[in-house]
Amino acid sequence: MDDCDRLVDYFHNAIAPLLDRPFGFFGHSLGALVAYQLTCRLHHEGDPLPTWLGVSAYGAPRVEAGTDDRPHLMSEDELRGWLQNVGGSTPQLLDNDAVWPTFAPVFRSDFKLLDTWAPPHDPEPLPVPLSVFGGRRDKLIGEDRLLSWRAFTTHFLGLERYEGDHFYVMDHRQPLTAAITAAMRSAAA
Repeated sequence: MDDCDRLVDYFHNAIAPLLDRPFGFFGHSLGALVAYQLTCRLHHEGDPLPTWLGVSAYGAPRVEAGTDDRPHLMSEDELRGWLQNVGGSTPQLLDNDAVWPTFAPVFRSDFKLLDTWAPPHDPEPLPVPLSVFGGRRDKLIGEDRLLSWRAFTTHFLGLERYEGDHFYVMDHRQPLTAAITAAMRSAAA
C-alpha cells in the first residue's frame, strides 16, 4: 500500500473494536508516520486516544521538506546505493542480486508513501504524551528533526537516543522495550 490515508484507514478499521481499553502506539521510521497519522485521525473523529505515542527514527512532519531525495523515483542502482549509504538495509539484502528483486518493490512502495504524503500546514498539537527515539548515527534523521516533535504534542516526554544508525532498534530491543513500558506506565498514571 503506497497511500498514507488508505493505510491509516486500514489500521483505524482494524483497531476500532479495541478502542474501549487503554492502548498506545509506537512506530519506527515509516511506522512513526502511520502512528502519528492514526492518532491524528482518532483525535479528529473524537475517538478514544492512545495513552501514549512513541515515534522512532522519523522527524516531525514539515511542510517545507525538500524533494532532493525521492527514493521511489530512483533507478535500481541509485536506490541500492542510496540505501547502502544511509544504512537503510543490511548488505545481505542489498548486495544479493537474487533477493533484491523481491524487496525492491516493497522499498519503493514505502518510499512512495513517504515521498507523496502531504504534511499538515498548521497541525494542532495532540493531547497525547509523546516520546521520541533515535539512533545516534542515523544518517537520515538528525537530532534537530527528532526534537521538532515537541511542537506536535501538548506533553513532550523527551528524546531517547541509542547507539546505532537508522535501525538501532535491532540492537537495543530490551532497553527500548523497557523505555516504552516505562513511558506507557507514566503516561497512564
